[in-house]
Amino acid sequence: MSEAALRVPGVDDDADSGRQRDELVLVTTPAVHARRHPRAIAAMWAWQTVLALLVSGPAAGLAKAAWRGDVGGDAPLWAPGGHALLDWLWHDGHGLRAAISGAEIVLALGAIAGHVPMAALMIALAYATRDRKAAGFARSVAGGLRAFPRMLVLLLMAGLIQGVVVGLGALLGYLVEGWARAGMGEARAQQLEGLVLLVFLGMGSAVGVIHDLARAAVVRFKVKGFRAFALGARTFRLSPLSLWWSWAWRALASIAPVLAAAAVAGRLGGRGGVGLAFLLLLHQSVVVVRVGLRASWLARALRAVDGALRRVRS
Repeated sequence: MSEAALRVPGVDDDADSGRQRDELVLVTTPAVHARRHPRAIAAMWAWQTVLALLVSGPAAGLAKAAWRGDVGGDAPLWAPGGHALLDWLWHDGHGLRAAISGAEIVLALGAIAGHVPMAALMIALAYATRDRKAAGFARSVAGGLRAFPRMLVLLLMAGLIQGVVVGLGALLGYLVEGWARAGMGEARAQQLEGLVLLVFLGMGSAVGVIHDLARAAVVRFKVKGFRAFALGARTFRLSPLSLWWSWAWRALASIAPVLAAAAVAGRLGGRGGVGLAFLLLLHQSVVVVRVGLRASWLARALRAVDGALRRVRS
């Protein structure tokens, strides 16, 4: 058995030897794996579930109030042709618009506030007490709150860079399409435009990978935003294809359960009882799978930034 396996979940025992045993210290790089922290993943699932309830609650309440007197409840909304659904959307349009506006506000605030549970998850992955116990909920959340301002700086930086990259891609694609239309025809010119945009979207996804690596640097090394982004870029430069693929396959895999659940929901329609219970279980399983894949990638990012620093020092 390897030394890394013997020490999992290991702690860097040579650092800060005079500190108390319950203080958080970095775990060894090979020990940073999402599968070792099911409680942290469950906490992230709970956050996602609460956010989803806040977003969908008002619209669900409107539907329940509108169809309260119907024998089948809201089952007519699922009827083929969608006539009942269109009628409801038309007559309750003002209420639905208010519900959608509220959902947009909740989603925007959740996207910002979500950096706290994300940072807390990464702290749970990267830290442990000196006696090899988990970081715990309270200390992970406290660390997430401390990292929140730096995470916001990274969000602004990455969002700006990604916006510029995609905007340049759209502009260049438009220019290429206009230049190629006369000589190659409209269809081929549009294909070239799509190819140019696809290349720049790939570049934007690479910026997203660097963004996550920078987040990992904030958690792992407690550096500020600009320094963290530089460390993330340097880590990505050392192994760009490997890191991009590590992110990409998990992102693609997280789409599959959503499509499968949507297909099953379409088949079940507005059924209640066992069908509804099964659909609820299926939806929550999808959330758990997606959270687990995200946690797996964040653990990979933490290992990558730590490995990059060791390579530079050696």
